[in-house]
Order: sequence, then C-alpha cells, then structure tokens
Amino acid sequence: MPLFDRPELKVQKDRRVCRNTDTRMAKYSRRGMLFTLMAFSLAVGMGELRTLEPKLVLVMGIGLVVFTLWRGYYVFRFDSLYSTGPKRWRHRYFLASTLGAAWWGLILVCHIFLLGFAPVSQFLWLYTVIFCATVASVFAPYHRFLTWFLAASLVPAALQGFLTSDVLGAIYGALTLTFVWLMAHQARRESENYWDRVAAMQALQQKASKLAAARKHSDAAVEVTNDFLANVGQEFRSQLTDSLGALALLEGDRLNERQREWVRLAKNANNQQLKLVDNVGMFTRVARKDIHLRQAPFNLVRTIEKAFKFAGRAAQRQRLEFNFQISDALPVMVTGDNRKTAQLIRNLVDSATIIAQTGELWGEVEFEQTGAGEGQLVVKLNDNGCGEILPDESELFGAFSRMDTTQVTTGLGLNIAKGLAEAMGGYLQINSTEEGNRYKVVIKFEIEPNQRIYLSPDRRLEDTEILVLHQKGLFVSGTIQILSSFGMEVSSFNWDDDNEAAQLALEQVMERKELVLLAPAMGDTRLMADVTSRLSAMDPEEVDFPLICLGGYGHKMEFAPLAAEHPNAQYMARPINRKELHDAVVLRLFGGSKKSSRRVVSHSAEHNRKRRLLLIEESRQHQGVTEEMLQTLGYQVDVVPSVEESLELLANDKFDLLLVDCQQNTAHSADIIEQIRYWESQNSPEDRLPIVALTSTTEELFEGRCLAAGMDDFLTKPLSTDSLAETLDRWLGDS
Repeated sequence: MPLFDRPELKVQKDRRVCRNTDTRMAKYSRRGMLFTLMAFSLAVGMGELRTLEPKLVLVMGIGLVVFTLWRGYYVFRFDSLYSTGPKRWRHRYFLASTLGAAWWGLILVCHIFLLGFAPVSQFLWLYTVIFCATVASVFAPYHRFLTWFLAASLVPAALQGFLTSDVLGAIYGALTLTFVWLMAHQARRESENYWDRVAAMQALQQKASKLAAARKHSDAAVEVTNDFLANVGQEFRSQLTDSLGALALLEGDRLNERQREWVRLAKNANNQQLKLVDNVGMFTRVARKDIHLRQAPFNLVRTIEKAFKFAGRAAQRQRLEFNFQISDALPVMVTGDNRKTAQLIRNLVDSATIIAQTGELWGEVEFEQTGAGEGQLVVKLNDNGCGEILPDESELFGAFSRMDTTQVTTGLGLNIAKGLAEAMGGYLQINSTEEGNRYKVVIKFEIEPNQRIYLSPDRRLEDTEILVLHQKGLFVSGTIQILSSFGMEVSSFNWDDDNEAAQLALEQVMERKELVLLAPAMGDTRLMADVTSRLSAMDPEEVDFPLICLGGYGHKMEFAPLAAEHPNAQYMARPINRKELHDAVVLRLFGGSKKSSRRVVSHSAEHNRKRRLLLIEESRQHQGVTEEMLQTLGYQVDVVPSVEESLELLANDKFDLLLVDCQQNTAHSADIIEQIRYWESQNSPEDRLPIVALTSTTEELFEGRCLAAGMDDFLTKPLSTDSLAETLDRWLGDS
C-alpha cells in the first residue's frame, strides 16, 4: 500500500535490513497498546462521561479493545506472520494502527465535545501528544505512516478545539496542528538520515566482508607460498649437502694451488646459494611475524664473536676491512635465543658489507643494564663512507630492495635483521650520510645470575710496554683500547715516510727487546716492507724481540719475507677478538698462557678410531658423503637405511653415538627418535646413547619437537667437517 510505505532506496527493499526496523517497531508497539488501554480506563474512571453517556463510553471502550486486539494480532504474532510475508505484514499493521489512531482521535473528540476542556479532556489530550512524540522515533523510518498516525490521532481534536469558540480551545488546536506539522517534517528528515545511515552501514559491511574474504584468500595464498618456499628451501639444502660435502672432502686431498682455487670458488658459490635460500625462508617467517624464540641460557660473548668472525671472512672476500670490539663489561651468560642472535648479527653485517662495497667497517658491542637481572645489547656498525648513501626506510626495508651491486639483495638481510630485533624486544635504526652509514641494533636479554668470567688478564701484562705501529683504520683505536684493558703501557705511532718519531720508537723498542704490534692497512704493504728491510740490515742474533702482525686481506703473503728475517714473529688475521689477542701477547712475551678449561678433547684420528657410530640414513644418495666425512675424522661408522635395522644392530653391538638423518617431515623424524628411546628404555635403561640429528629443515618447531622426543643435539645441513667434529667432540670427548 504506497499510501503508507513507498520504498525509494535499494536498502529499503532489503529484507534483512527491514526486519530489524520492523522488529523494533513491533516490540515498542506492545508497550504502547497497554499504556493506551490504561490511559482510557483512567480517564473513564476519573471523568463524568460514564454518568452522562454510559452507552457511548461502552461503545468507545469496545471499539478501542477491538482495534487493540487487531493490532496485537500482528504485533504478538510478529515472528510467524512476518516470515510469511514481510511486505503484507507491514501494510496490514499500518492499516490497523492508522484506524486505531483514528478511533482514539474520535474518543478524544467526544470528550472535548461533551465535557469541554475539563481536566479529563486535558489529560487525554496531553497523553496523546506525549505518546505521539515518543513513537515518532520508532515510526520515523516509515515517515508516511507516521504522518497518517499523527494526523488521525490529533487533527480531529485540534479542529474540535477551534469549534468550541473558546480561547483555550483555539490555543490547543493551533499548538496541536503545529506539533503535527513539525513532527511530520522531522520524521521525513529522520527517515532520510536513517536509511542513508543504514545504506552506508550495509555498504561498509559488504566492503568489510569483501576485504575479509580477500584477506582470507590472500592469507591462504601467502601460506601456500610460504610452504612452497620452505619445501623448496629444504630441497635446495638437501641437494647442496652432497655438493658441499664432496667439496669439503676434495679440499682435504692433495691438490695444487690452481685446483684449490677452483674448489674454493665452487664452495663460495654453493654457500651463496645456501645463504639466499636461508634468507628467503627466514624472510617469509619475519613477514608474517611467525618467529619462535627459544629461551635458554647461552654464552653471549662467544655467540657474538663467532657471528662476527663468520661475517668477517665474507667481508674479506669482498676486499672490505671488517673489525670489531666487544666491551669487557658485557655479561657472559644471558637467557635468550643464541641462534637467532647470531643470525641477526650475520644478516646485519652481511648487508652492511654489501652496502659499504669497499673501505672499512667497524663494529662495537655494548650492554646497557635496564633493571635488576635484565638489560639490552647494543650493536653498532659504522663504515667509512666509501659505499652508497642509503634511501629512506620505506624503500630500504622493501622485501627485495637492492643497491646497485652484483651481490645478493640487501633489503632481504636488513628486513630479517629488523624483524628479528623486533621479535626480541628491540629495534634497528639506520642513519645514512655522506660521511658513512651508521647501523644500531638493540635487543633485550635477561642476565643469568650465575656468570662466568670471560677473560682474566694475565697479571704479568701489567705495566708491560708495547709499541703499536699502524697506518690507518677505524680498528686501530679499538685495538689500543683492548691492549690498555690488559694493563699494558701502549705507545702508538702512525707509520709513514715522514714520521721520524715512529722510526725512532721502533729502533728503541728493538734494542729493549719489547713487544711490537704491526697493524698495516688493507691494500698497503709499506709498513711490513719497511720493517722487513730494517730487520734484514740487522745482525740475525739481534733480531730476537717479540713481534705480532695483525694483517688484513692479502697481508699473509707479504708477511712471508718478514717471517724469513724474524722466524719467531707471529701472524694473526683480522678480525681478532679480545681473548685471541690476549693469548697471543702472553705467548710472545712469556711463552704461554693459562688454560681456560680443564677439559681436554682429543681430535686425533687415532683416538677417534676407538669410537663407533651408527648412522640412520634413509636416502642412499646422501649416505656416501656423510659416511666419508665421518671416516675422514677417524670414526668407525655403520650405516643403516631404517630404524628397524638400527634396532637390530643396537641389540647386538655396542655404539658410542647415534646419528639420525631427519628428512623434511618433522613428525616423522621425531617418531624415529621416540622409537629408539622407547627401545632403549625397555632394553638398556641405564645406558643412554647420545642422539644427534642431521637435518636440512629450517622449521622453527623442529628443535622443540625432536628435543621432546629424546634428541640430544642437531646439526643443520649442509655439514662441514669443523662443525661435525666439534659436535662429536662435545659428546664423545674425554674429561
């Protein structure tokens, strides 16, 4: 019935939207009908109309009850009637409500006509105005129906007020008509605003639904991509295992220098591929913030030194000078994830190395205590401005941003470093100027209550004099500071052709037989050549002062002539850590240094031949390389392809350690370890066999899952002879 409801917008034809509006309208109408019956009963009970016209009152009451029951039928049976026909329900309800309002208007007119403006008439009139004002907000979405409802309820009474020829009646009539006109006008505005708001909300919900669906598809696509990258990365690692293992074995054979150079080239190429695979896999986890940190006590100083030394070798291959200094105030033992810490430092140094391209890179490590038992590690890297000026962070931290280099992408490593730092409660800051690039990483750790002493300087070094001859470099001041921390008296001179003071100091030190430390600049051989010429002019018996040379890339070949003139001179490749420099100085001055550990581990092949290992390797393709590497280290190795055959050998023979090759399926690898541990608990509970897993997976949950199954340690493929020997010595070494 267009008279009451004329849908003009698309949203007004939406059943779900209209149902919410109609439900609110029906719910409010239930209370309104009850209040109307109560108001009529109160007016009849208080007024004189029941005595003047009792039959009229009876007719008005019966009519009001009939119209109330008619409206109540649509209101109280809303759910069942509305579902069969929303539009039909609405039109019939509007008709019943409008006729009911007209009947109420007739009741009000009868009171005014018969009683005038008596208190009862004023009460009913005032109640009608208040009631219409309250229902306006509920009926406003259907403003045409509201206009008819208001007019039927109040207009007849307003006209009757004018016909009474009373001033009060005229005032009531005028105010009532004005009220009806204003409410109808306001209802139209509220109706437009209501449907516009509902339409906007519906559009927003649809957009949100589309975005949610798009995000769901995007997340699914990202998950598929991540799984694909993880599987491809593991496949690459598995394939590179044989290649790098074979090259490591080949490197141990008798090769000429040209053949060794080709082997080193092949190893570097394979290592670059492996590094890229690892970075891509880690980047996918950083991008979706899926980084699992292992909280365990570890040696912070050792982890940082190893990471810097590993990154330093890559920097030297690029002809870049890289050195570092670790504060002696650094706590040795902290709680955190040592592997993620090392990975962060390596990615940061590798990226800084690629960006610097040439020149020099200097690293400093400090520790700031922020509270009782906790603090933050601060790693700073500075280059000398020979490289590129970096763009802003929005471009720099793009997924695959890169500088104009022939190396791997730089943004990948910086994104990984930034993501790992944030996962460990810290941050990464980069400041790039023409003077150089400055990198600062802050990560948080808990300090272990039981600390170890990293290095106790030999007391014999106190007040010992040492002469440092250098040319240039950011690392020189750090080296002098380390020597001073040992309690030594350091004299430092920059060596050049015009520095007579440096030449005189060298002659005096050689006469006094004091220690000399040479620190030549990378790419410059003048310092070692000048010292060599001075030694060649001296009597060989006079050349007996201690000498250490801290050389960079290419200096080792230039050191050979100096070593011929001074056989006791020692060459050390940069970068060098504090303990290595301390032990070298003590060795040159006093002939030895104190042992930091009582544990003696034998690395001899003759000793290892007493050890028997069992290798479970399902892939025959990989059996040969791993077995050959173990035999090269001097171990006796038995190889079986399945866990069932390994249990048969364990029942009959004695083994010292078990190696399990874990494939990509972490659950399958954990099942193998659980089967072995279960067999062990049933057959030899007092003799626990160490189990070391060999894996190509980079899954975050691998370590925790396999440790829970009974694994003692694991090695990530591709295997290197050094890491394999170190791990086996850790479990099989003698005390």
